[in-house]
Amino acid sequence: METFEKGSKIKKDKLNIIDLHGTWREMGRQYGALMAVELRDIYERAICGRIMKESADPQGLKQQAQKFYANYPYKFKEVLRGMSEGSTLTLEELKLVNALEVIAAMTIMPQQCSGIAVWGDYAEGPLVYGRNYDYLPWFKEFDEDIVLACFHPGDGSLAVATLGYAGEIYAVNGMNEKGIFLELNNGMPSGGALWYDSRVPAVTELFSFLLDCSTLDEIESCFQTTKANFAYIVGVADGQTARCFEWPVFEVKRRESHSRPGLTVLTNHFTEFSWGLPRPDDKTYWMTRTRRQNLLTLAKHFKGTINEKVMMDIMDSKIEELGATTDLTLYQMVVVPERYELWFKIPGAQEWTPIDMKEILKPREG
Repeated sequence: METFEKGSKIKKDKLNIIDLHGTWREMGRQYGALMAVELRDIYERAICGRIMKESADPQGLKQQAQKFYANYPYKFKEVLRGMSEGSTLTLEELKLVNALEVIAAMTIMPQQCSGIAVWGDYAEGPLVYGRNYDYLPWFKEFDEDIVLACFHPGDGSLAVATLGYAGEIYAVNGMNEKGIFLELNNGMPSGGALWYDSRVPAVTELFSFLLDCSTLDEIESCFQTTKANFAYIVGVADGQTARCFEWPVFEVKRRESHSRPGLTVLTNHFTEFSWGLPRPDDKTYWMTRTRRQNLLTLAKHFKGTINEKVMMDIMDSKIEELGATTDLTLYQMVVVPERYELWFKIPGAQEWTPIDMKEILKPREG
């Protein structure tokens, strides 16, 4: 175990796990010191060595990273300021690292994230959630820079663990000490490509939701009062049930699945019928319809028997094998929120690895 001030770091195969405590600035210092090597790797090889080098407008990318940071809540800016004190990178460099996936997305490319939650009649026991995170192929060069970062704020907020690339202070995957798990998918095929620089980034709002909310109803209230800066599809689950929120920039709708109680599948298009939208073209939009249908079919086939092991088998099924995993799948997760259990996998690089989230989050009683 590596330590710095009140923080610590361990590794589970390739996955970095850091445990942070104190004020937001202090947690940033701990993050920066414990992840200094990985932050430097992202900056030098991903930002400078590829994105900036290949961009026709590197100054524009820097401005985009600055805009992304500008609307951050103060506490998250404090994390990045602390990281600049604990690491070998400046705040300006860390702004680029924090915006890695935002500036990488300035070019159109496939984003094929998939999620599936089963409970009730579909599950053998408690709710099980499977999740694929897909992005640009070259992100596979940064397997060693993925981090599960657990924040234990000293301000009374709930403890929250986020999982993503080093230096990204937001939540595309997260779980809090009350056992609420959430994951985010791109919703552009249905919600359009409009991006608001003038709004707080939705991915930081999701981090805030987890810090502040102890129930799914509270999370839903947050969705209903928050505008997204881009179109997303977000799955949220506790130990008993899951909800899906289709979240374009102008509204949010909780998807209702009347025909399949106990099952929700998320790919990259809206399926709530009240939108009145046509289904997007599969070839244009990342095989989103095929991936969704494949997961629905697998869930029906295994109905009543799905536990964490069966879910791992489902997530291991490739799209050409009637599953949803593709060559762009960077990492995968299976989560049983009721038991605070998480399994993490990097296809081809790290097999399913169990992680005790209860030990990491240390939920409070009551």
